[in-house]
Amino acid sequence: MAVLDRLVGLMQFTSVAYLVFLVLAVLAYFVLPGPRTRAVWLLVLSSAFYLLLSPRSFWILIVVTAFAYAAGHVIGALRTEREGAPPRMRDKLALGLGVMTVAGTLIVFKYLGLIAEVGNGLLQTLSLPFSPSVTRLLLPIGISFWTFQTIAYLVDVYRGTTAPEKNPLYYALAVMFFPIVTAGPITRVQNLLPQLRQRHRFDYGAMQSALLLIGRGFFKKLMVADRLGVFVDTVFDSPYDHSGTGTGLIFSVAALFFAIQLYCDFSGYTDIVRGSARLFGVELPVNFRAPYFARSVRDFWRRWHITLMDWLRDYVYIPLGGNRKGRARRVINIMVVFLVSGLWHGAGITYLIWGALNGAYLVAGDLLAEVRAYLVRALRIDRASVGHRVFQTVSTFGLVTLAWVFFRAESLADAAYIIPRMFVPTVWIFTDGTMLEQGLSCAELMIALMSAAIIWLTDWLSLRTDLLMHLNRQHPSLRWAVYYGLILVVVVFGHYGGTYDAAEFVYFRF
Repeated sequence: MAVLDRLVGLMQFTSVAYLVFLVLAVLAYFVLPGPRTRAVWLLVLSSAFYLLLSPRSFWILIVVTAFAYAAGHVIGALRTEREGAPPRMRDKLALGLGVMTVAGTLIVFKYLGLIAEVGNGLLQTLSLPFSPSVTRLLLPIGISFWTFQTIAYLVDVYRGTTAPEKNPLYYALAVMFFPIVTAGPITRVQNLLPQLRQRHRFDYGAMQSALLLIGRGFFKKLMVADRLGVFVDTVFDSPYDHSGTGTGLIFSVAALFFAIQLYCDFSGYTDIVRGSARLFGVELPVNFRAPYFARSVRDFWRRWHITLMDWLRDYVYIPLGGNRKGRARRVINIMVVFLVSGLWHGAGITYLIWGALNGAYLVAGDLLAEVRAYLVRALRIDRASVGHRVFQTVSTFGLVTLAWVFFRAESLADAAYIIPRMFVPTVWIFTDGTMLEQGLSCAELMIALMSAAIIWLTDWLSLRTDLLMHLNRQHPSLRWAVYYGLILVVVVFGHYGGTYDAAEFVYFRF
C-alpha cells in the first residue's frame, strides 16, 4: 500500500517525476517515425501512466474501452442498414444497452454505496428488519470523465454525427490519452481522432505556448490552490472548532478562499494537461473562460467547466426537450441538468443540493427577467455603466460562492452550521490573529493572496487579448525574463520551497 501511494504521488501532474516523464515522452515521440508508431508509443505511455495512478482499476478502463469500441461498431452497423430511415426499435435497444452498460459501471463504482445507504434508511423508516450492507468500492481515477466521453461517442455514432472508429489502437488512445484520462476535459472522440492520426512536426512556437500553459498551471496550483487549501481544510473539516462569538466571519473567508482554491486547482490542472497535449500537437478544448467575471449565474456556467456543461446540454438537456416544450418543461429540464451535474460531482446529498441551488438560480433568473427589466426602466439604471457591471459580477460571485459551501462541506449538518454564521459581522478576525490560526503563516497567506490577484488580473486581460500569443510576439529578452521569472517564483515560493506536499487535484476525486 505504501509503495502504491508513493508511486501515485510521484506521478502527480505537479511533480518533478511527471515533468521528466513528459520530457522523455515528447523526445521519443518526435524521434519515432509515422503516426501509427507514435500512436502506439502514446498508448503505452498512457497505459503506464494510468497503471501508476490507479493500478487496481486499470482493468475497468480496459474493459469499458473494449466494450465501447465493439458497441460502437454494432450501433454503426445497424444504423447504416437503413441510412436516412427512422431508427428502429433494435437500433434504440443497441444504443440503450451500450449506454446502460457504461453508465452502470459508473453507478456501481461511484453510487452503489449511496444507493445502499438510502435503501437502508428507507427500510428502517418502514421498520423492516432487512438491512443489506454494501461495501463502497474503490473509485477508479477519472471514471466520471471517461465514462461520459464514452457515452457521448456511442450516442454520436447512433445519431450519425460520427462514424465508428475502425482502428482499435486509435480508439483506445482517444479514450486513454494520458493528459485527459484522469480529470478531463471531456473531449469528444471525433475531435481527438484526426489529431492523433496526423503526423505532427516539431513546432517551436507551439512548444513555447505549451510550456507557458504548463507553467501557468503550476503557478495556479502551487502558489494559490495548495496554500489556500490548507486554510480551507482547517475551517471546513472542523467547523465546530470555530464556534466562538467572534469568529463567524471566518466561514465567509473560508468560503471565499475555497472558491478561489477550486478555480485555481481545476483550471490549473486544465492548463497543465492542455499544455501537455499541445507538446504532442494535440489541441484540447478550453474548459474555463474567466468564470468569476461572469455577470449572471447563467453566464458563469457558460465559462466554468465548459466541456461538462456542453455534454449536459447535448446529451441531457436537448434530448429532454430543451426549451422547445414550454416554460414549465424548460424549468424541469434545467433542474434535471443541474441535479445530474451535482450527482456527477459526488455521491452525496450536499452535491445534490449544490446542483439544485445552481439550477434554482437559473430558473429564478428566467422567471424574474421581466421584473429586472421593469426595475431597470423605473430606476433608470444604465446597464452599460461600470457600476452596474461590477454589481452584477460581485452578486454573481456571491451566489456562486454560497453554493460552493454545500460542495465543500463534509455533511449537510456542517453546511447548515456554517452558512448562518457567514453573515455575522466579526471583522476583528483580521486583527486579532484568528486568520493566522488556520494553518498558514502571514507570509504564506500574503503569497497566496498576491498570487491570486495576479491570476485575477491575467483573467481580466484574457477577456481582451490572447495573453500567451501576445507574449510570444514580444522581444526574446522579455519572453525569457517572463519564463525564468515564472520558474523562479514557483520553485522558491511554491511547493518546492514550502514545507507541505502538493495536494492531489480536487477533480481527481470525481
